[in-house]
Amino acid sequence: MRDVLSRVVRIAQSPSSTVLLTGESGTGKDMIARSIHAASNRASKPFMNITCSALPDQLLESELFGHERGAFTDASAKKKGLLEMAHGGTVFLDELGETSLAFQAKLLRFLEAKCFKRVGGAVDIRIDVRIIVATNRDLQKEVEGGRFREDLFYRLNVASVKLPSLRERREDILPLAQSFMAQFNREFK
Repeated sequence: MRDVLSRVVRIAQSPSSTVLLTGESGTGKDMIARSIHAASNRASKPFMNITCSALPDQLLESELFGHERGAFTDASAKKKGLLEMAHGGTVFLDELGETSLAFQAKLLRFLEAKCFKRVGGAVDIRIDVRIIVATNRDLQKEVEGGRFREDLFYRLNVASVKLPSLRERREDILPLAQSFMAQFNREFK
């Protein structure tokens, strides 16, 4: 795990705008994403987190890119998306491997152009954010199976960290247990 943590520090201090975190569920990808943000020069700016698998495509797109008034039935007002709200900071897209090819194409366009349009909008909005993506899927196999865009995979795989499972790092079990005990003791007094 020390190798992973030293890589995280190097990535946090690098100018790389995309980071890919892979590993089984429960390996701490969320914690690593937050650590990268906290150790970066973006730490004083927002950290926005969205679990991609929890939302249908249209809602995910609206949450990420925002929407204009009247863009769809319930859009009674203009709404900034997470990307816009995180300007200067970090957006963490958890479980990106679960998204559709159509959504992946929209994300790819943003990563290439560094700008986007709100849903129903006509104006390009340019922002500066670091995108950290996490998945428990093997994206290379997903690409081969036609379930993940190859061009997006290569765009995301600029700086990557593969997190080993807990069974591969048994030395972390005791510190993790102690940390959880301390957290629960504080929480439940």
